[in-house]
Parts: sequence; C-alpha cells; structure tokens
Amino acid sequence: TSEQACSDQEKASRALSPIIPKTRRMAPALRISSCSFLVALFAWAGVADASYGFLTRMDRDLLAQQLLTELTALLGHGTSHERLAQIEDVLRPMYMALPKKKDGGIDQGMARYALNRYFLAHRGWHISGIAYDGQRWNGSSSTPLLKSKMPSFIIELLEEHVAHKPLGLGELAVLAATVEDLVHSEAMELLTMAYEAHNLSMQEALQNEVQEDLVIRTFMLFYTMPWSLKARRNSSALHEQLKTAQEDNPEWNANMLWVEDLKGAIKYHGRAEHNPFSKMSAYFGDYPLMVHLVEQIIDGYGMFQDLECRALKNVMMDLEGRERNDGRVLLSNFYSPYMQGIHEYFVERPEYLRNLGSLDETDPKRPSVIVPNFLYGRSFCISTESGIQSFCCVDQCNTLMETLERSISHPVASPSLIAELVESLPSDTVAAPR
Repeated sequence: TSEQACSDQEKASRALSPIIPKTRRMAPALRISSCSFLVALFAWAGVADASYGFLTRMDRDLLAQQLLTELTALLGHGTSHERLAQIEDVLRPMYMALPKKKDGGIDQGMARYALNRYFLAHRGWHISGIAYDGQRWNGSSSTPLLKSKMPSFIIELLEEHVAHKPLGLGELAVLAATVEDLVHSEAMELLTMAYEAHNLSMQEALQNEVQEDLVIRTFMLFYTMPWSLKARRNSSALHEQLKTAQEDNPEWNANMLWVEDLKGAIKYHGRAEHNPFSKMSAYFGDYPLMVHLVEQIIDGYGMFQDLECRALKNVMMDLEGRERNDGRVLLSNFYSPYMQGIHEYFVERPEYLRNLGSLDETDPKRPSVIVPNFLYGRSFCISTESGIQSFCCVDQCNTLMETLERSISHPVASPSLIAELVESLPSDTVAAPR
C-alpha cells in the first residue's frame, strides 16, 4: 500500500541519514555543479565504508532505490530536473526501440549499448567500461569505469540495483549524467592544476584577460597534450611549452580558435545575465564561469574533432574507384597519396588493417580498405590523461539509426516498413530516395 511504501521510504532515509545527512535540504540550496556532485558522492561513500557492517543488515534493495533517488535529485539540480529531462529526451527514441524484459525495462547489456551510442553520437566520447571493446554487450556491468572513483559501498548498491531491477529510461538518464559528471570531474582536476601552475587563486576573480587567456591555454595544453603536465611545477618550462604548442600539436591553433568561438557563444547567450557596466575585465574571471566554459569545452570538443574525421572520410571516398560504390578503397589507392607525397595519412600496414577489421580480402589479388571500419576504429581516437574517456570519430550510422528509431518507436517492425523508411533516408554519401 501507499502507507507501507511511505514507511519503507522513511526507514531507508533513516538508514542513510548517517551517510547522507540532510541531502534533501542540501540539493536545492547548494545548486551544486556536476563536478561538485561527484565530490559529495565520494565523501558519502567514504562514510558508508566506515559503517559497512551496520548497513549490511539493512534491506540493500531499498537502500539502492533510495540512493538512486538521491542521485537523481542531485543530478537534476533540485526539483526541476532540467538536465535529466534533456538527457531523457535524447535517449527516448533509442530506448523505445530497444528490446525490453517482461517488466518493461532493459538489462545491463542493453544499457551499455545505449550509453555507448549516446556518448559516441552526441559527445564523440569513447568511455572505457561502457564501450564495446571486443566484449559482448552483456559481458560486464555498466559501472566498472566508476570503480576507480567510487568506494565499494556505492558500487555494490548501484550494481545490485541494476542487476535485480531492469533499467527504465529515468535510470538510464541518471547513469548517463553520472558518467558525464565523472568526465567533467577529471577536467576540473586539470583546471585546478592550470590555476596552481601560475599561482592563481580559484577563490578570487582573475584580474584581467591576460590571466584568463593564460588559464584557458594552460588547461587546453594539459587536456590535449597530457605529457605537458610534467612541466606544471616549472614555470619557465611551462611557458616554453605554451610557446611551442603549435609545433608539438599541429591542431593547436585550430583548437584555440574553436575555443575563442565557444567563448563568444557563451558570452552571447549570457548577455542578459552579465552586467554590461561591470568593471570586471575578464568575462571568465570568476571561477564558476571558468568551470562552465571548461564543461562546454569538454562536451563539445569531440564534435569539433569530428570535423577532421569527416574531412578524412571525404579524402578516402575520393580514392574510391568509379566502378564501385560500396564504401571500399583498393589498398593500392589507399597508399597512393602517401607514396606521391600528397599527405602523410593512410600509412597503416596491412597487418594492422586486418587486425582492425578494416581489410577486405575477399579478392586476395585486389584487397581493399573498408572505409567506416577504418575511420571508426580506435586508431583515430584521442586519449585523455584519465584514460577513462577518449575522443573518437562519430559513427554517422548512429544518426541514421536514430531517425529509424524515432519513426518506429518499437523494438519490432515489419521488413516492408523498415525498407520504406531506409529508402527515404539521405546520408553524406547517398542521396534519397535510395
């Protein structure tokens, strides 16, 4: 009954009170950011470990449900849940098309599949522990990537809840938001290092645009060239790294130009809230605004990098022979631009291409490279310092799949309906109708 449910909820709240004190009152008041949420979560988990013997006597399923409620409240930044609602809207077409269990939810394997597609298609992120990486989708839990950050109590509760109760759309959105927060928290660590490297305080506003630009460029240096972190405690070495960044990374100037465009977009959208008569010379001088900028950089960098992937795809398609239109390039044509000194791409050996699954040897005398398998392999991913997240080429097939899922909104459809919908789908390389 509803009374019994309320009673169970009260018991769970009292059981969690030594672990998560006054969470309900804290969430709306603090308006904590994504990275702050993780800091709070780790702190709760540390206390939980100390009380582990007590907690094992409680109803762990009930605790798991209560914890999920707390996660949802914090991730949603109060009662509005705008952030989770936005994630749910993006996930909904795919979720509706996924096969469901008898109780209407999806299992762990489908959750990993959905999250992997979400992050690759909308962030350009490859997330370790969620991405396929040669395993079955149901080969492992959807939460192992969090084990390096969360103590055992939180992990066990999340895993038990997922294992015993199939995920709904809301829970899937919470998992997606949690992973996003984890990625953001890694970036916040680098931002902190950028401030500390120049002896700047995060508690005080930056004095001018010179300091603002220095912090942003240092963050981008640490983020895109992780090996530069070893110079963070040596001021002269760090400034030298900043001077030679373009030599070390040919994409550096393009990256910083994109960041400048992003800064302009943020300023434009925030023009109603920003005081035009403010004497603050650095728009992102206040730390919260700098955090917002960094989060936008992290969320958009993968899609920016995908522009290069699309350019490479166009180069490869130009190498495709006129006699074929199957997304394959003869191996001899593949190597031709490099051999002619046109560019330095496409130098991978046949053994590597074969291992990548991008070498078609159906005709041994005329082997060819499978374009999507080559472009969407890990060879074009850019790793980050944490090792949890990489930026990879966005699989454009996901866009086509999302269009189909939005049209069908069900796990099953007739072959004739699917054929009709596919026929009307345009893509970068094929015009509609097909």
